[in-house]
Parts: sequence; C-alpha cells; structure tokens
Amino acid sequence: TNQATAYALTAADNEFTTVAASAGAILYAGTPGDTQYVYNGGANALKVYPPISSQINSLGTNAGALIPTATACVFKCMSSTRWIGILSR
Repeated sequence: TNQATAYALTAADNEFTTVAASAGAILYAGTPGDTQYVYNGGANALKVYPPISSQINSLGTNAGALIPTATACVFKCMSSTRWIGILSR
C-alpha cells in the first residue's frame, strides 16, 4: 500500500483487528489541536500516512509511520502540514 491507496480514517478513535501485510491507513486532514488514535491489533505492522503534503514527526513529507502489532499511536495535528505521533510501548 501507499499513501494514495491507504484506508482513509474518518474517526478520531481507530482500532484495527485485522491488518494484511503491507497495509496502510491515512489520517484525515485535521486542524491544529485535533487528535487521532490508532490501535493495531492485527498480525502485521500497519503503516499510517499523514494527509497529503503533510509530515509525521521527522519523517519526510507524505512518509508513513510504522505501527507495530499490539501497539497504539496518538497522532496530534500541530499545523496544516505537521503531525506528531506518540507510540505506546
């Protein structure tokens, strides 16, 4: 999967119970202060992409963050093009 074919998230709270190999999801275009939660309960890692032309943490523009199995990530919208992601461990 890539950013263009990733599953579009529409809710603030998102739980994946089945994750195919190379599966991905894309955050919705938020406004500063928005928070999206993603939990990966599947058997494979999940790649979460920022909205188009945006960035998560220090990853490049449009690059996805990898969420391991049995892990959650909180994504916080800091600006129209910048998100931070905080993994649970």
